[in-house]
Amino acid sequence: MRVSTRVRVLAGASLASLLLSGSIAYAQETPEETAVDETDRRLDSVVVTGFRDSLAEALDLKKESTGVVDAIVAEDIAAFPDLNLAESLQRIPGIAIDRQAGEGRRITVRGLSGDFTRVRINGMDALATGGGSDASGGTNRSRSFDFNTFASELFSQLVVRKSQSASIEEGSLGAVVELQTARPLDYDAGWTFSLSGQALYNDLVEDTSPRLAGLASYKSDNGRFGALLSAAFQDRTIREEGFSSVRFDDLGTFRSVDGVDCIGADPLSAGCDEVRNSYYARIPRYGRLTYDQERTGLTGAVQFRPTDKTTVTIEGLYSELDAQRDEEFLQVFVRSNTDNIAVTDYNVNSDGVLDYLQGDVLADASNGIIPMRSEHRRDYYTTEFNQFTIEVEHDFSDQLRGSFFAGQSSSNFDNPVQATVFFDAANPVEGYSYDFRNNLELPAISYGNTDVTDPSEFLFTQFRNRPQGSENDFETVRADLEYDFSNNLTLSGGLSFKKYDFSTREIRIDGNVADLDGFTESPTVSGDLVGLVTGYGNGLDYGSNDTSWISANWDAAIALSGILDISGDIASRPQDNRSVEEEDLGGYVQLDFETELSGMLLRGDVGARYVETTTTASGYVPGDGGLALRTVENSYNDFLPSINVVLEANDQVQFRGGIAKVMARPSLGNLTPGGSLDTFSGEPYSFSIGNPDLDPYRATAYDLSAEWYFAEESLLAVSFFYKDVESFFLTPASTEVAFSTLGLPAGVASSTSPLGEDLADGLDPIVAVSQVTNGGDASIQGMEFVYQQPFFFLPGLLQNAGFVGNLTYVDSDEIRNFSEISHNMTLYYETDRFSARISGAYRDEYQTRAPNGSGRTEGREDRGVASTYNVDLSVSYALTDQLDLTFEGINLTDEFEHQTFDQLNLPTLYHHTGRNFLVGARYTF
Repeated sequence: MRVSTRVRVLAGASLASLLLSGSIAYAQETPEETAVDETDRRLDSVVVTGFRDSLAEALDLKKESTGVVDAIVAEDIAAFPDLNLAESLQRIPGIAIDRQAGEGRRITVRGLSGDFTRVRINGMDALATGGGSDASGGTNRSRSFDFNTFASELFSQLVVRKSQSASIEEGSLGAVVELQTARPLDYDAGWTFSLSGQALYNDLVEDTSPRLAGLASYKSDNGRFGALLSAAFQDRTIREEGFSSVRFDDLGTFRSVDGVDCIGADPLSAGCDEVRNSYYARIPRYGRLTYDQERTGLTGAVQFRPTDKTTVTIEGLYSELDAQRDEEFLQVFVRSNTDNIAVTDYNVNSDGVLDYLQGDVLADASNGIIPMRSEHRRDYYTTEFNQFTIEVEHDFSDQLRGSFFAGQSSSNFDNPVQATVFFDAANPVEGYSYDFRNNLELPAISYGNTDVTDPSEFLFTQFRNRPQGSENDFETVRADLEYDFSNNLTLSGGLSFKKYDFSTREIRIDGNVADLDGFTESPTVSGDLVGLVTGYGNGLDYGSNDTSWISANWDAAIALSGILDISGDIASRPQDNRSVEEEDLGGYVQLDFETELSGMLLRGDVGARYVETTTTASGYVPGDGGLALRTVENSYNDFLPSINVVLEANDQVQFRGGIAKVMARPSLGNLTPGGSLDTFSGEPYSFSIGNPDLDPYRATAYDLSAEWYFAEESLLAVSFFYKDVESFFLTPASTEVAFSTLGLPAGVASSTSPLGEDLADGLDPIVAVSQVTNGGDASIQGMEFVYQQPFFFLPGLLQNAGFVGNLTYVDSDEIRNFSEISHNMTLYYETDRFSARISGAYRDEYQTRAPNGSGRTEGREDRGVASTYNVDLSVSYALTDQLDLTFEGINLTDEFEHQTFDQLNLPTLYHHTGRNFLVGARYTF
C-alpha cells in the first residue's frame, strides 16, 4: 500500500512538533540557570560519537557560514554509509535525486536540475559523466554531474552552497556542490589507518559482492608534513526487472476487430473506430537488465608547511566505473504492426485506454513484418576520471594573506560496444494478449500458441552496433588576496581563468543476417546461438506464466555477424558528433564585515564578480551532398553583484538573507551549430539547428531564513527562496534568412535536389531557420524546513536517540524536472558502542516533458516520474575502540522506478532492482 504525500508530510511534521514541544516544555519547567546546568549534566553523561558528532560538525558549518550552506561530514574515516555520492547528498535539505539501476545518479537542488548546478572537487570545477540504458537517458551529454561514478568513501565532506557570494565562481542557478577528499594535516600526529570491508547481498540477484575501502595517513610530530592515500573498490552485480511500454499511442488502424475488416473501411465500424481511437501500449514488454560493474577510486594528498606562514597542498583523485550491461526483452511491436493485428477481443476503459487486447499478430518476413521479437543488447562502458590540483597559501603579514591554485580534471566516458542482436518469431503469434485490467503497471502478457522457450520458433534476423562516448576537461588557475583592515573588516579579491572542453561522438552500424556471406535468408536459431532467460519475475506480481524465453547467446551471435569489425563514420549520427570549448576570465572583489546593530551582531559580505566567457562550438550539418562542419564563436560578459547578511539576535537565533545576480551557461546540446537541413522541400527550405550564440541563463536569486539553535546539536529553521530567471530558453522559433548567410558550402545539397538546383542556377534561396533562443522569463520559488535534535531531555536510555529531518516545497510554472514536495527524515540511536539509524527519503512525482497539446487529449506526450519513498537502515557496534561491526540495509521497500506517460500516468517503465544488505567491519588505528 502506498502512503500519500500528505500523510507522510503530516506524520513527519507531527513527530517533529511533538519532540520539539517536549524539549521546549522541559526547558520552560525549570529556571534558566537550572536548565543550563541540567543540560550540561545530561550532555556529560552522553558520549557524542560517530553520527552525532558528524551532525554537530555539519551544524557548526551551517551556523558559522555567511551564505546559505548545508553540509554532510563523514562520521568516521571513510565512513559515508551510502552506495554513492548522490545517495549521500539526498540527506541535505532541498536536494532530490534521480535513481537509475537502483542507484542515485543525478541531483536536483531546489527544483533545478544538474544543468543549473556546479560541482567542485577539492576546490575546482569538475564534471563526471557516464552512460545508462535508453530509458535512463543513455550517454550523458549535458552539464549534469553523474554522482554514481564515485564511491562515497573517497570523500570526507560534502558542502552545498545554495546562495552566491562574489568569491564563489559563477555558473550556477541552483547551488554549488563542494566535494572534499581527506587531507593528512587534518588528522592527529603520527600514522592513521582505516580499513573497511563489506559483503553486499542483493535479494533480486541473490548474489554477494565485495565493497572495500582503506586509508593511510601520516602527519609529522611538528605538523609540518603530511601524506595520505585512500582507496575504495566495489564489484557489484545489479539486476533490473519489470515492464515497459516505451510509450502509448493512438490512431492506429488495426487489421480487423471482432472479424470486421478495418483496413480501407470508410466509415470504420464501431469496433474498429473505438480501438483506433484508444491509447494502446506501443511495445509492451517484460525485460531484464543485468549490470556487472566495478567502481574503483584512489585519492592522494601531500601537504607541507615550510614555515608557519605557508601551506602547500597537492591532491590527486582517480576514479573508474567499469561496467557491462545486458538488456534482454521479449516484445511485440504493436506500434508498427497495428494493420497486421487481428483483434479478437478487447476492452477500452473509461479513460479511453485499450487495457485489454487479444488477437493474432500476423507475419510477413518479405515486408519486414515482425510478429514478436527477442532482443539482447550488450554495452561495455567505462567512465575514467582524473584530477590533479596544487594550492599554495601564504600569510604575508598578520593582515595580508594570499593563495594560488591550479588544477586539471578530465572525465572520459567510452562506450565502444553497444551491440544488439534480434531474434524474430518465424510464424504468426496466434492468441497474443496483454491485459492491464488488474494491474496498470504490470500487465499479464501471453504469447498464445508460441512456445517462447523453443529456439526453432525464432529466426536470427538483424544486428546493430552504436559505439559512442563523451569527454569533459577542465583547467583552472586562480589567485586570491585577503587584507584585514580590522578584526571586523576584510577586503578580498582575485582573478581566475578556466577552460572547459566538451566533445561527444557516436556512429551507428546496422545489418541483416540475410546479407552476410553464406546466408540467403535469416537462419533458424540453433546451436551456439541459443541463449535463455530463466528465473524471471522474482518479486513481480505480473500475472503471466512466462518466466523464461529465448534470448541470443550474445557472444556467438555477434561473432557470426562480424559487426564489431565493421567501421562506420559520423554521417550515421552527425548530431552526436560535436564539441564546445569555453574560456572564462573572471575577477571579483568582496568585503566581509562584522558590526553591531541594536546590540545584535550583524555580519555578512558584499561584492561583485565580473566574468567574460568565450565559446567555440562545432557541429555537423548533413545534406544530400555530404556533411559540412560548422564552427561558431560567441562571447558574452556578466556583472554579478551579491550581498549576504546574518543577523545574530542572540546565541541561539539568527536570521540570514541574501540577494545575488547569478548565471548558468547554456545547455551543451543547445550550443551545437550542427543541425538538419531539408534539401527537398520547396522554398523556404527548413534548417533545424542548435544556437551557438545563446547567452547564459541569468537570474536574480533571493534567500531568507530564520534559524533557532535552541539546544546543543539542535536546530529548527525555515528558509524561503525565489529565483527570477530573466533569460530562460524559448522553444524553437523560426527565422527566414538567405542561404548564403548560413556559412554552409553549396555541397551539402545534392545537384538533384531542389535546393541544389537553385544554388546551381546562382540563386540565393530562402531558408527558415528553427532554433532555441534566449528571452523567456521563468521563476522558481519554495521553502525548506529543518528540524534536528538529540533527545537528551528524555529519561534513561532514550536520551541516546535523536532526529534529523527536512522538508522542501518547490513551485514553478515554467521549469520542469522538479518535485513539489521532497523530504528526508532520520531517526537515530547512539551510545559510545552502539549506533543505529533508519532514514526515509521521499520525492514527489515530477514532470520531465510537458504535454504538446496535440493528439487525442491535451495531456498527450506528457512524460513524468512517479513518486518514490526509499528507506535505508544502518547499524554498527564497536567491539573495541578500533573495531566496528556494521550492517546496512539499502532500499528496504524495494522501490520501483516508475516512469509515466500522459496525464493518465500510463506506465512507460516500471522496474525494480531489489533490496541490498551489507555486512562488514571497519578497523581504525
